[in-house]
Amino acid sequence: MRTDGRIKALFADEPCNTGRQTEIDIVKTILIFDLVFCHCFLTCCSDERLSTGLPYFMDTIWGGPLGAPGFMMAMGVGMIYTVHSTPRQFAQRGIKLAALGLLLNLCRCTIPYLIGYALTGNYDKYMSDIVFETFENDILMFAGLSFLLMAVFKQLKLRPLIIFVIGLIMSGAATMLNGTDLHNITANIIAGHFIGTEDAAGQVHSYFTLLNWFVIPAFGNLYAYWYIRLKDKNTFHLITGIPALLLANLYLVNGVINRRGIFGDGELCYYHIGLYDIFGVIICTVAFYAVAYWLSLIVPEGISNLAENAGKHLTSVYFIQWIIIRVTTDIVLYNLIGDLELADAQIILLALFILILTVAVSACFQKLRRKVINSHE
Repeated sequence: MRTDGRIKALFADEPCNTGRQTEIDIVKTILIFDLVFCHCFLTCCSDERLSTGLPYFMDTIWGGPLGAPGFMMAMGVGMIYTVHSTPRQFAQRGIKLAALGLLLNLCRCTIPYLIGYALTGNYDKYMSDIVFETFENDILMFAGLSFLLMAVFKQLKLRPLIIFVIGLIMSGAATMLNGTDLHNITANIIAGHFIGTEDAAGQVHSYFTLLNWFVIPAFGNLYAYWYIRLKDKNTFHLITGIPALLLANLYLVNGVINRRGIFGDGELCYYHIGLYDIFGVIICTVAFYAVAYWLSLIVPEGISNLAENAGKHLTSVYFIQWIIIRVTTDIVLYNLIGDLELADAQIILLALFILILTVAVSACFQKLRRKVINSHE
């Protein structure tokens, strides 16, 4: 009883911990580095190389439980902290994100691939999977569907705990439906936005499926429901962070050694995540957020300001870095050397170049955007 009282004393009855949270912005900033390095290794390594060494770490570990789930949880946290919180505003946000996801597919896949095919005539390289690449459900499309679903839940006035439980049930059902083949590429692509689909040859026709992954932003929503009421961050992150760090290390070590779950080979084990790995990913993300909080206490103010700026523009940075990666690799490098396979050191240099270019282009885009907005005021 005494322990319960101490835990309750950490929280206020009403939101008191409002405004931008530096630790969340630090998480988003780390994710920007993760996105560029993970995607460069994923693009410039063969499947065999991705199963060992540095490529395995970048793709499967840093880009796995320590990558996209951090973004998903931040999305759920933002659902609590945003002032645009009506069901209608959530639905509008969902439609915009889904449209942006489709636009990204056109800009990073369809158009570059058509250009590549026009330059080389290489059908297998550029055109064999262009339909799926155009309509694939990457994380922006997943985010759009998640906001639309959350709009429904908000309209029903469901509490964050109930939404999280529904997310767990959805993930459990999706785990049993993984590998569904509807024997039609169009049907597989459409259904693949919701469940894990693949054809008879094992070709993935879905990435971040709504039923498998929604539980992560739902957990972020639940986490932020209490976080915004938090009065003592130090104690909270000690109570949650230390056990999460210990459990996360056990989960990571067990997964890597035994190649269990999302630590196995191939795309299916990650994108079609099962319920066991959902719990592991949640633990890793809680640990990640705790580490980010402790970092926020010691980083210089300049870095905090940089993190805040990066956190505000994560979506545009994600959009820009993917276009730069695809144009640089699939068109420029492929036409120069006839291959995308690069050594680890070369990929690191490429990732650093793309990271710098991404930040520069994003800064120019934001500056232009502000000018356009100001001109209409």
